[in-house]
Amino acid sequence: MMNKFLVIVGVLLILIGAATFIHPELKMRAHQREVDVEGQKLIINTRRIVMVPPVLSGLGIVAGAALVFAGVRKSRVSQSVKSAESK
Repeated sequence: MMNKFLVIVGVLLILIGAATFIHPELKMRAHQREVDVEGQKLIINTRRIVMVPPVLSGLGIVAGAALVFAGVRKSRVSQSVKSAESK
């Protein structure tokens, strides 16, 4: 059960790392204001742009790969131990 969890989290980290490596800008809406100027309604939208450094994206990919490797390795070790015990 824990092995599948490690693999799933690892794959998610790889996907998020690859996505932020390809498109490093994350745009979020910060505020929306409405202002009345001489009977005209103006809507002011402000956005916050967060840049993800390529090093952080690379670390996410490497950490995800390590989790996938650890999850697969634990699965193989536990299967070999179970087959050795049954013999």
